[in-house]
Amino acid sequence: MKRTYYPSKSFDDDLDALAQLAKSENWFFSGIDVAKLLQDAIDQRAERVQHDTLQAQFNKLHETFGLAQEGRYLRFSAALNAARGAFRNDKAAMAQLERFRRPSQRSAKVSAIKSRAA
Repeated sequence: MKRTYYPSKSFDDDLDALAQLAKSENWFFSGIDVAKLLQDAIDQRAERVQHDTLQAQFNKLHETFGLAQEGRYLRFSAALNAARGAFRNDKAAMAQLERFRRPSQRSAKVSAIKSRAA
């Protein structure tokens, strides 16, 4: 699949400036529609505002979600640790709590470093 190309941050200004220059100088090129360039500049600015607004909304929601998730995790962790402490001598309960252990898998990078060191 072809990747989308994203031009530099100054593209909005560059597109508008070139379109305005071509219009003011009455430049005509084969296969180039100056009126379309002018409309492209208008569309680019409008879509940039919409894009930036949605990006800001996403960033705010992402931050809010992250903070809420952190709070939920802290409560989960506290409850799990309390259960482990309360039932440390109860094998059946500890067996049920076993599913909440983190996996002991190492990343491929850590494993490769450890195997080279051995």
